[in-house]
Amino acid sequence: MTTKKTHPSLGLTLLKQFKEEWGMIKQGINIIPDDKWSKVNNDWSFSWTVHHIIEAADFYSRSTADGMKWGSIANIDWDNDSKEIIEKKKSKVTKAELLSYTEEVGKRLSEILKKLSDEELMRKDGFDWFESIFEKLVYLLRHNAHHIGELARTLREWDCERIKW
Repeated sequence: MTTKKTHPSLGLTLLKQFKEEWGMIKQGINIIPDDKWSKVNNDWSFSWTVHHIIEAADFYSRSTADGMKWGSIANIDWDNDSKEIIEKKKSKVTKAELLSYTEEVGKRLSEILKKLSDEELMRKDGFDWFESIFEKLVYLLRHNAHHIGELARTLREWDCERIKW
């Protein structure tokens, strides 16, 4: 008797890849020397790149683009803070804050992906510029990979311990 081979859902397949990315982000946070954490190069720092990755995941793990307060971890008021104040606030974001934010967003994304059926993943949500939730999440994986590559390159250029694949 042959048994039908079952395949994991698309959601669980995506979740596996997101978990791998979260692991790489956490590695980066933990291995970057403290003196390089907030070092700015071309208007970006290692810490703000990590923040950007997690904040984008926070945004795209929602069902609508409405209601996101960008820069909330750093308490940034994009409309009223001066460039100098924004840079100062960015530089004060800690490793512990971003590790906690990673856990929070990762948990939410995990809960979502465990619940959504393949059919539900193919539906649109409040992000009009994507054809489906699935497309939005594949975009997010691609976005994260791009920025994790930047983190890896920065670590290499600074002769630091590297993020493991």
